[in-house]
Amino acid sequence: MKKSVQEERDAAVSAVRNCEKPEELGALLWRVIELYAEEPFFTSKKLPFTYTVKGRELFCDRKEKSITEATVVRAYEKIRAAKAAGDPIKGPKKLCMFGAPYIWGILKGTGLAGLEEEEG
Repeated sequence: MKKSVQEERDAAVSAVRNCEKPEELGALLWRVIELYAEEPFFTSKKLPFTYTVKGRELFCDRKEKSITEATVVRAYEKIRAAKAAGDPIKGPKKLCMFGAPYIWGILKGTGLAGLEEEEG
């Protein structure tokens, strides 16, 4: 039986969360990015955006330049490391990289970042 799109998304997000091999993280994370393409997301300032994926780049409808897979992976690794160190990143500014508001919006929207805000 074929998985629903949401089941596929949930499985992909879970695979990223549970990934213990750094060499596999990029491919798993990019799968999440591909599965959520064209879904509406919001920046931390509540600006709506969508994105498309072409190869190893994502293109936000609010920005002309693309954001590469490597940048998204670097951002996620930074979020993960900060959380492990007990100093979770709670917004895009601390990412200090190109496209941070959009990367943060996507990672937060997929449940891969920003959970600390809701927890208090």
